[in-house]
Amino acid sequence: MEIVAVDRVMANGHADRLTRVIGHLVNNALDATGSTDRVWLRLARGRDFAVVEVGDSGVGMTPEFVNERLFKPFQSSKTGGMGIGAYESYQYVQELGGRMTVQSRPAQGTRVTMLLPLSQLPRQAEASVRVAA
Repeated sequence: MEIVAVDRVMANGHADRLTRVIGHLVNNALDATGSTDRVWLRLARGRDFAVVEVGDSGVGMTPEFVNERLFKPFQSSKTGGMGIGAYESYQYVQELGGRMTVQSRPAQGTRVTMLLPLSQLPRQAEASVRVAA
């Protein structure tokens, strides 16, 4: 798995819940890939948002699944999956004022992009809570 942190950013949200959301996206990407496929996580700063991208070169999803079933409870592209993690992740990002988009093609992979509102901490506070990427 490749991890790229382009910028240092701070986003609004509860650290444990955001960790679960990102972990869920990464686990889905890993589940959708074989041993020769690629999985990546990219973090960057947009104008008003932290941009978190999780992608893979795995099995992908059909446009119909992405448009009609993805992010709905009890809908999953995985055998035995419940779709609850995707639904809860999507709902939480929406509650924060963020967005989640998906680009996917069967047999070519998937890219999920999360836009999370940037934290507006004063410069002094920001310097004291930074974590090295």
